[in-house]
Amino acid sequence: MKKFPKITVLTLIISMLACGCSEVFPDSGTSSKDTSVYTLAPDPESSETPSDTESEETEAPDTSAPETSEETILSTTETTAESSSAATSSSPESSAPAENSDINSYRAIGDNGILVAGMDNHYRGIMFYGGTYGYCDQYMTDVKAFQSALPEVSVYSMVIPTSVDFYNPTEYKGYTELQKDKIDYIESGLKGTGVTNVSVYDTLSKHTSEEIYSRTDHHWMPLGAYYAAQVFCKTAGVKVPDIKNYRKETCGGYVGSMYYYSSDEHLNNDPETYAVYYSPNEDKLKTTYYDRYYSNGYDSNLFLCNDASYYYLSFLGSDDLIAHIKTNAKTGRNLVVIKESYGNGLIPFFTESFDNIYVLDLRYCEINAIKFCKQVDATDLLFANCAYTVAGGNCDYFSYIRNI
Repeated sequence: MKKFPKITVLTLIISMLACGCSEVFPDSGTSSKDTSVYTLAPDPESSETPSDTESEETEAPDTSAPETSEETILSTTETTAESSSAATSSSPESSAPAENSDINSYRAIGDNGILVAGMDNHYRGIMFYGGTYGYCDQYMTDVKAFQSALPEVSVYSMVIPTSVDFYNPTEYKGYTELQKDKIDYIESGLKGTGVTNVSVYDTLSKHTSEEIYSRTDHHWMPLGAYYAAQVFCKTAGVKVPDIKNYRKETCGGYVGSMYYYSSDEHLNNDPETYAVYYSPNEDKLKTTYYDRYYSNGYDSNLFLCNDASYYYLSFLGSDDLIAHIKTNAKTGRNLVVIKESYGNGLIPFFTESFDNIYVLDLRYCEINAIKFCKQVDATDLLFANCAYTVAGGNCDYFSYIRNI
């Protein structure tokens, strides 16, 4: 699969901005806003992740997979983040700093346009948002095409907001687009199409005082995924998970991608605690992992990693694998989840509700996803992706995986 050279793309966009070209997202409808800050921020769901290596590119012949120029910016910083695990895991345990007005008033825009803001006596990294309605239209076209090709399958769309809508300080509202605008646009566009919208925005907004998003990483926390999973299960008419039945394990000293993107030492010196919730039927699960061609399967565990630099991969382990989780739910329903890394956190909360769960990452899937759904007798298909993906260049992958 072709990929743009990382440094070349980043240099190109910086050069565009330096030359006064602010329309990096030409269809975003934000011509009245200064986009020069958030356009430098890496896309949190880039088409590359730390598991990509130079040698991997020679694995398979070149294909017509989409090439997403803006989205490859992330890989430069994310690779740095994941390769620095020693520094992360040696960070001190998370603890609440003493109440300090200097912390709560702190505001600084660091590298890659990342805002670091003090609030609630901690520091939080915030990535500004941008995207286009044109990509939203493309996303809707693709999910409706899946529904038309799979008339016996219940198809769902869950667009997941990132943290910026909920935690961005008032004085920086003009630096970013509102994700809810595009989420609402997609929900409206899918009405009456046969695709069921799973609206999680309002639910998450009610829990922002809880640790539903990481302060130091661009991902959400498992607790946020839990609240979203509840909404999906209610919508799908299956057993709704109760977190009281989940075994909770906490790991301190976590510092994620926001520090590496921003280079702001306030984040590095204010690590957080990461909580993982283990399924009540974890000992009854059989998890098999396959490569992106759905071959070379091997059995392993759903819950894999305890390394402080990789907590967001505590389940499923790696984005570039196809996973099959066989459960003891006995519901007669098989779920396929098409996602990027935001979808990972949902999976443990579905294990009591579906007999089989298949997980495909749209950025790495090299099989026809429609044929795959038929092959595994899917009864339900969930698209679970963050707001960056459905309104940005990674959206091209939805068309790719249904036509490959």
